[in-house]
Amino acid sequence: MVYNSIIILVVLLLVPFKVEAAGSRNESMKKSHHKNRLANATSPYLQAHADNPVDWYEWGEEAFNKARTEDKPIFLSIGYNACHWCHVMEHESFESDEIAALLNQHFVSIKVDREERPDIDQIYMSAVQAMTGGGGWPMSIFMTPDRKPFFAGTYFPPESRYGRPGFKEVVTQLAEGYKTQRAEILKSANSIVDHIAQSSSVSFPGREIDSNVIISAAKSLYSSFDSRFGGFGGAPKFPRPASLSLMLRASYLSGDRSYADAAMFTMRKMAEGGIYDQFGGGFHRYSVDEKWLVPHFEKMLYDNALLTIPYLEAYQYSGDKYYLNIVHGILSYLQSEMSDPGGGIYSTQDADSEGEEGKYYVWSRSEIESILGDEADWFCRYFDITAGGNFEGHNIPNLGLHSLKIKDSDGLDDKEFRSKLESSINKLLTVRKERIAPATDDKILASWNGLAISAFAQAAQVTGDDGYLQSARNAADFILSNMIENGTLYHSYRNGNLLKTELLEDYAYFTAGLIDLYQASFDEAYLHHAISLAKRSMDVFSTDDTFYSSPADDPDLIFRPRDLTDGATPSPASIMILNLLRLAAVTEDKYFAERGEATLAAVSGLGARMPQSSATLIMAGYFHMSDPIEIVITGNEPDKLKEYNRVVHSRFIPNKVVVGITSGATSGLPLLEGRQGSEELTYYFCFNRACRLPVTAKSDLMAELDWVNGKTK
Repeated sequence: MVYNSIIILVVLLLVPFKVEAAGSRNESMKKSHHKNRLANATSPYLQAHADNPVDWYEWGEEAFNKARTEDKPIFLSIGYNACHWCHVMEHESFESDEIAALLNQHFVSIKVDREERPDIDQIYMSAVQAMTGGGGWPMSIFMTPDRKPFFAGTYFPPESRYGRPGFKEVVTQLAEGYKTQRAEILKSANSIVDHIAQSSSVSFPGREIDSNVIISAAKSLYSSFDSRFGGFGGAPKFPRPASLSLMLRASYLSGDRSYADAAMFTMRKMAEGGIYDQFGGGFHRYSVDEKWLVPHFEKMLYDNALLTIPYLEAYQYSGDKYYLNIVHGILSYLQSEMSDPGGGIYSTQDADSEGEEGKYYVWSRSEIESILGDEADWFCRYFDITAGGNFEGHNIPNLGLHSLKIKDSDGLDDKEFRSKLESSINKLLTVRKERIAPATDDKILASWNGLAISAFAQAAQVTGDDGYLQSARNAADFILSNMIENGTLYHSYRNGNLLKTELLEDYAYFTAGLIDLYQASFDEAYLHHAISLAKRSMDVFSTDDTFYSSPADDPDLIFRPRDLTDGATPSPASIMILNLLRLAAVTEDKYFAERGEATLAAVSGLGARMPQSSATLIMAGYFHMSDPIEIVITGNEPDKLKEYNRVVHSRFIPNKVVVGITSGATSGLPLLEGRQGSEELTYYFCFNRACRLPVTAKSDLMAELDWVNGKTK
């Protein structure tokens, strides 16, 4: 609910005022050659604004002091490097000498990269949503010198159009309003801050997450399932990795395949559409249409890392290698395009190249004909490439029934057809690499790298691919070596510069990645780091009943944010709860069990109240509700271990806990007590505090897995 005072203030501020604009129309789109303060920023997004005539400041005391000293309001612009409309607003407004002069005269302007400071973004996105009912980027906030917002929006064109007020008009009217309506503005700003702070701290009646809550959440998702094109709801359609994983668990728990079928149908339709890069691998951000055909072309590390997990789980649930092929496409893309030589993984790739969104990825039929010659016709029919195009006169390659018809009529077996297809794709990729590529934001975020570590580690378990395991190790070692100082994990690193911001999301996602990496490698150094980070996260971010997004003593923020629901990324608080429960299962440490259970109990009511946005929390509850299957692995037969582990991890066992040790190593883990020293590869299965006889033969291992599937449903 938006306060009436906020609505009144917005109406007042949109009444035209006669304010003389600085500069002239002819000067409005000149590019300044004077570098502003952002030239020294660590963020590529901020550095891209260093030539703007706007007198930008980074978020910090220098800007706040100027605003207080000169009694000026603050204009806060938040965006990120891969955001198309952020670039549009920069070119239209922030490169305008006329608009810059207005901002410089009447405001202190601050530019923030939301990927560097998600805590700031979280607070002010709440304000945008409270005042407008929506949100997105670029985010445009006007606030008092003490950082309290009084007017907010997203993209503004320079002049009024698209049903939106022009940015020049907004700036001039707000500047005048701040002088003439100061009391109303301050009152409204205080109301807005009180409203979003209260919303952030709201509590929900406790309700244990049990099978009824899980099935009810799946039914809620299923009610909006698009049975024609997949996905949940209408356009635009976003990938929802946690929801897909939750649907698979609901079917596993209930025996009702309809939830899993909906999730797997959605994953297949996504992978067939233009949202998936059919030639280069990896997913774009989201689809603007209901068919998953036309994407918003930016590529985000977090989307690709997160989507790897449900595709792996779909393979485990169904045995269909189709889903595993998509995993290979995602991870090959991350390895080839997004990996830093030092081991970390980059954040994003832009949607635009040469000033046009998607130009790097689209094709004309004539272009493909010139490259493939006689092979072009079947290839174009396979990928829906036509003379007229399916996107602004060009073509976004996609698959569907048309592809199956071409494949069935070709007369080749699967292996031969795949070889033929890959040969043609490689020819096109060679040409595509000669195009001007979208910019890559090469900052390395601890949080998103943690998500990628989980993806690579779990893929290594399922496939036995040593390259995936090495990618997980490389990323983890990079973070451990470069982004932790005196036990404190920091958020962002670029070109030797460490941004010393401490956030829950880094601890949550990176700890989860380390747990997954331990379970894939049995290298206990990673587990020890996970334990240390989990303990520090409880000291820094936790109270008795919840996790906050930022430390208690952060001077940059107007209140301490908390976020228990999933957005584009999973709720860090929910991930940390799951981390504690997993660490308790691996280590049998009661401290982790008690803290995890207490925090889950305090917030679990949200799962029943808001199931569609609480999938990660519900999955934490699922793990707690289901006694974990403990799988202990010992021995020193590496080739046999890889083969047997592929058997284990090809099964969908969402509540399994895996520990292991090779001959000659030692461990203090209770689950390994009395089970060390043997050279023969041996598997031990325990459930509900009771252990079964150890197995060494593959046939016995498969029988144990059949028993597990019967016990955990």
